[in-house]
Amino acid sequence: MARLLALEWDQHEARVVVASARGESISIEEAFAVPLPPRGEEETGDADRDVVRGSAIGAALAARRLGRVQCLAAVGRANIELKQLTLPPSPDDELPDLVRFQALRDFHTLDEDWPLDFIPLTRDPAQPRQVLAAAISPELVEQIRETTRKAGLEPERLVLRPCAAASLLRRAEIRDPEHVRLLVDLLAGEADLTVLVDGQVVFLRTARLPRDPLSADGPPPLLNEIRRTIAAARHQLGGRMVEALHLCGSGADHAALAELIEREIELPCRLFDPFAGLSLSQELTLSPPARAGRFAPLVGMLFDEAQHAAPAIDFLNPRRRPAPPDQRRKLALAGAVAAVVLLVAGGWLWSELSRRDEQIAQLAQQSKEADKLVARYKEFELAAKEIDAWGAGDIDWLDELRELSGDFPRAREVLITQLRMGPRSAGAQDAGGEIALEGYLREAANADEFEASLRDESHRVEGRNLLQDSSKPGYGWRFTLALVVTPQDAETYRKHDAARPPRPAEPEQTAEEGFGGPFGGRGFGTQGRGGRRGGGFGGGGFGGGGFRGRGMGSAPGEGGPDDQGGNRRGDFRRRGGDRGPPEGQPDDNPQPQSPSTEGADKSSNEKNSSESGGAQGKQEGPQG
Repeated sequence: MARLLALEWDQHEARVVVASARGESISIEEAFAVPLPPRGEEETGDADRDVVRGSAIGAALAARRLGRVQCLAAVGRANIELKQLTLPPSPDDELPDLVRFQALRDFHTLDEDWPLDFIPLTRDPAQPRQVLAAAISPELVEQIRETTRKAGLEPERLVLRPCAAASLLRRAEIRDPEHVRLLVDLLAGEADLTVLVDGQVVFLRTARLPRDPLSADGPPPLLNEIRRTIAAARHQLGGRMVEALHLCGSGADHAALAELIEREIELPCRLFDPFAGLSLSQELTLSPPARAGRFAPLVGMLFDEAQHAAPAIDFLNPRRRPAPPDQRRKLALAGAVAAVVLLVAGGWLWSELSRRDEQIAQLAQQSKEADKLVARYKEFELAAKEIDAWGAGDIDWLDELRELSGDFPRAREVLITQLRMGPRSAGAQDAGGEIALEGYLREAANADEFEASLRDESHRVEGRNLLQDSSKPGYGWRFTLALVVTPQDAETYRKHDAARPPRPAEPEQTAEEGFGGPFGGRGFGTQGRGGRRGGGFGGGGFGGGGFRGRGMGSAPGEGGPDDQGGNRRGDFRRRGGDRGPPEGQPDDNPQPQSPSTEGADKSSNEKNSSESGGAQGKQEGPQG
């Protein structure tokens, strides 16, 4: 009857389980924890710490007089390097070499002398192989050996702790319909979280916990780590979800925590007592360990050893290529096969890397071409923004001129000698247009009234200049000002016209009073062709009120009655000259004809031609 001792420790305590093996069954004799002293000031390094730890464990074992035992040690996930690898199709006996070859490429700190073991995740040799590889530094292995030697032990196995706990869960008589399970093992200051698919370990991690999960405020960090593990496992398993949880432990505290986990995670959570159903000594039956769940990995190690089952990960006895037969011919054949496999694997890897390098070069070229397209798109986008900004400041100058004429004061008060209309300069803050006005005022007191008549929510007066000047008969002051115009739609112009009160009639003006009243000149027209005489901006006034002046035309048009030029009562039309009353009907406000004269500001006249029906006319007016 062999006696087995399973041992593992962390910074706070060492845990020991002693059992006697009979056949494939075991009987648990001892299960206890050994508190480890905190690091002292006299300890100068890991070697001193190993001595202190080993001495504490050895003293506890000597107090129980265990005698000669076979030692099995465990190491936690935080002390190793773990990675999932993908290998080409290959049989099981070739996996150890392929795993090490691939691990040397993928692991960060792995060297040739590192102990390396792995768990095969796929079994079909004809398909690419998936393995979970684990490696440990030789220095850490030597520290573990030094601790056990100081305790009077020599470990025969060095097992990965979460895999040993999963082995015990797999052996327990738990009839679970779920295929994907999460095992939660609470230790001193940390928790092992292991995911199993049909009893096979596929994912594992160790999370440090700031508080004891069994305390009042301890569960939240554990719940967060469980959620992270479930999400990571789902990603690695291609979308498969964890279906149930198992919490290692026993007693009311662990049962309450299991209920809380089930309620918060919304998955079934069952309590897993590692000592349930086992043969225990009388002393252990009467006084079980306080935290039974922490001993689950040790019990799993003892079962594996008693049943001669190789642990999932054993750093002292890793998976190796099977020893070749003694016959030289078989040895030579096996060597040749191994060489071919390695050559094929190396060729496959080289070909795969070359193909990936070519793909990277192609993608880099595509990226450069895409950058050029993006640069061109940005240029188009900038041009579109500039066009939109230009369109937003566009002004309908015909509507604006009509509204301006309605807002002007009487012609006897103001005389306009020059009017310029156009968009604002590029450096202006506001979009829109600008109207520059020059002219004369009868009185200086008219300046404020004139400026107020122009100002509204869409017009702003800037830069007014007023100088005394009596060069124009009837006017004593010369002025200049700029009128900033905000764009408006046609409906706004119509609303302004409808809301403007009618202007009282103004006495007739002589020809010398200028174009259209305050615009300083008469309307001009030439002989119409085939109908009516073409009008200008006269005969009834341009827009009535402020632009009112007498239209001047030439000889009557051929084939039609005389028609006064201009447009009466502000009815400005955009096609050709304005039309008089229909043929055969008298004109309600006939105007006497007078010969054409030149406006006050000849520099601002322009010629426009228009056509309406069978009549054509010409008119001249101030340039915008």
